[in-house]
Amino acid sequence: MGDSDSQSGSNGIRRVLLLDDESSVLGVLSDYLRSPQLEIVTCQEIEAAEAVLKHSRFDVVVTDLRVSELGGLEGMRLIRFVATHFPETVVLAMSGFVNDEVLAIGKAVGVTAVLEKPLDLKRLWEWVHGKDTPTDAAGDGPVESMDLLDDFMARNSVKAVFQPIADLALVDGPGASIAGEQIHGYEALARAPAGSPLRNPEILFEYAARKERLLECDLMCIRAALRDAAPLGQKARLFINIHPRSLTSPDAPKAILDTVTNSDRDPRDIILELTEHHAIVNPAAFSTNLQRLRDWGFQCALDDFGVGYANLRLISEIRPDYLKISGYFCMGVADDPYRQVLIRNVARMTADLKIPVICEGIETEEEHHIVRNLGVPFGQGYLFSRPHPGADLARRYLTPPPLIAP
Repeated sequence: MGDSDSQSGSNGIRRVLLLDDESSVLGVLSDYLRSPQLEIVTCQEIEAAEAVLKHSRFDVVVTDLRVSELGGLEGMRLIRFVATHFPETVVLAMSGFVNDEVLAIGKAVGVTAVLEKPLDLKRLWEWVHGKDTPTDAAGDGPVESMDLLDDFMARNSVKAVFQPIADLALVDGPGASIAGEQIHGYEALARAPAGSPLRNPEILFEYAARKERLLECDLMCIRAALRDAAPLGQKARLFINIHPRSLTSPDAPKAILDTVTNSDRDPRDIILELTEHHAIVNPAAFSTNLQRLRDWGFQCALDDFGVGYANLRLISEIRPDYLKISGYFCMGVADDPYRQVLIRNVARMTADLKIPVICEGIETEEEHHIVRNLGVPFGQGYLFSRPHPGADLARRYLTPPPLIAP
């Protein structure tokens, strides 16, 4: 869907996160504060704010202390997270009830200031913009509103694009152009509409995980992939991302099977690409459910090998049908003998285990030739193709394009 933001304050732009469970409050605050010098993100749920903060940096965080129907000072949890990991961030807490106890708790967890409701907007302006910035500096500025997860999923607005996976032994010549017979398969990549932080898949799935709705979110993206892959033909080999934690649900295997068969796809043409970089919470349930899917014909790929939890232990436990080497190891491989040695030995190991390996992130002809000569059979990256809608790829690579049932 897009890369996460990791910088704040670039080009003099300050980034502000607003958290309140009332959309009307967020509207008033963002309208009052917005200016060309600010980028504002608004959230209505603490899980949404936590997801954004895990992948983005902010200069100022403004949060209500009560951000759930259960009451209590739930906002303190967010404040402690920000104060612990980003001590340079200004943290402002809003509360309809301020006493010595609230002030003491706020100070203990790292609040910069507690602002009592109804807010003194001029004081908030000074904290966000600086005391020397006049309020007449306000004006149009970017405001992104984080959708409630329920609303986002109800709209079902996710689409899929596809990136070809090339058979490196068949690809050669200037530009490393590929044709249909040189394409081993396609990785499906989910895309959400612009204008919301949820366009970033890392934020979307982090939010879903914190709401315990990962499987629903994965199924939504799988349906989009199967629907939008129609122009590529019913027999196209599809690599579809799924989070291992989704597979711990007892409902996961049947739900995935039904989703695939309802699209008239053969499970044997689907490779479930395990994408998460966190420990699997329930290994026994995960293994049982993954085996059920494989018994029905699904294959699996271990993604981003070499980073996070995608390590040798998982190869032994999962015994994947494909292994995907993280694009990190392809960057600068031409001038890095360490990365060359690592890729060569992974390729040798997987050849002995009869596991096809795919190297991600190939962007230059030099990287292509080096990776191929190191023994990697398949590759993926911008050199061959950027992600495109299925219809665009069909026109480009498939001649004639496959017939699509009306």
